[in-house]
Amino acid sequence: MTRDLSRTRSTTASLRRLLSQPHRPDQARWPVVAVYGAVGAASMFALSGGLLTVGARVMARLPLVPRDSLRGRQDVTLRAVHPDRVHLDATKVTRRDGVLALRQGGGAAHVRLGPVQGHPTATTVSRPLWAADTEEPLEVESASSNGFFWAGTPETAHGLPTEDVEIESPVGRMPAWLVRPDPLRGAAAGNEDTWAILIHGHGSARGEALRVIPLLHRLGLTSLTITYRNDVGAPASADRMHHLGSAEWEDTEAAIDEAVARGARRILLMGWSMGGGIALRVSVRSAHRDRIAALVLDSPAIDWQDILIHHATSLRAPAPMRQLALWMMTSQFGARMVRLHEPLALHEMTPPYYAEHLTHRTLLFHALDDETVPPEPSRQLAAMRPDLIEFVPFEGASHTREWNRDPIRYERLLADYLVRVLDLEESVGSIEVPVRDPASRALEGSIGLRL
Repeated sequence: MTRDLSRTRSTTASLRRLLSQPHRPDQARWPVVAVYGAVGAASMFALSGGLLTVGARVMARLPLVPRDSLRGRQDVTLRAVHPDRVHLDATKVTRRDGVLALRQGGGAAHVRLGPVQGHPTATTVSRPLWAADTEEPLEVESASSNGFFWAGTPETAHGLPTEDVEIESPVGRMPAWLVRPDPLRGAAAGNEDTWAILIHGHGSARGEALRVIPLLHRLGLTSLTITYRNDVGAPASADRMHHLGSAEWEDTEAAIDEAVARGARRILLMGWSMGGGIALRVSVRSAHRDRIAALVLDSPAIDWQDILIHHATSLRAPAPMRQLALWMMTSQFGARMVRLHEPLALHEMTPPYYAEHLTHRTLLFHALDDETVPPEPSRQLAAMRPDLIEFVPFEGASHTREWNRDPIRYERLLADYLVRVLDLEESVGSIEVPVRDPASRALEGSIGLRL
């Protein structure tokens, strides 16, 4: 084999020159290090930016995607069932003062319980079993709490004749319950042309209003308990997403149209959680503002930016992710990233905005232990408009559970407010509250479904 001697000599000379140079390892590596560093930094930036975007998108979509399955989640464990009481694992839900309802099998079994009366063990509580709304008995297993307390419809729960009506809204026909005052069932006469439009909260349902319908009926008001887009049994919006009241207020406006067409002279808007935010939005945008006599808000979602930041912070989401999620919800381009057909008008759903535009007298309940909708925006709005807003904080109550915490106090305050503001010819002292005794026996035909 023949060697290329000239190439060998050239290579050897090059090596001698390289070895004879001063040894500078750092300088020799800098170009390589710089290249690798730039590539690594770009990769990490792209990766972190991608993760930030994905996290923000998930965060933005969480409150927008309807989640019907959450309504039936089991959050209570029974340890013993006796004819007159039940023993439950001690949790935030079961230890809280006030009344409580439980259901199993999706409503096949439904019972109403009184306040905590003892602690059989260090880890359990005992509550009296006041009434059973179904024949199916409770079992010693997991159950779901029913914050609405009552089950079924105004007719099955309270014996009040209920019409199933449909309201023509911008996205389709929405089912609703219509309950007219009946003097033969104790309703005051002469107030039937004052209609209460009752609006449930985010991820909730019409049954939320069952706690106040008996009082409204006793005062002689007509009540219309509505649904809105993306509810079970109601039409979906074009994007099939909640708009946090930014668009749903149109369905309440349609309900007012229906009420006026049926003879309503005055309108009372009452809403829970997001329903309270919807009531506020209707009050400042409705074409029927002159007919709206008053608002009643229960743990209302007044400031969605505050709510979203509260929950994102509790999940330890970094500030840039929170800001990006809000941008996605409120900008034209960002809305497409979360599949909204239009951005949300969150800037129009804040205490300063409502303080500037509100013109109606308002009763505002808010649970001070509310971990879902923090009470501070309610307190802030009430402080801005003390001329219109009566703020009633409820100690020891969780989100929209002020009635459950103390039905007597809640209904007394509500009755007094409505008699004063609506100028009803009714003596508040003559109204026995709660109008429907939480411990009353189940009516014939009662059911355990949470509707």
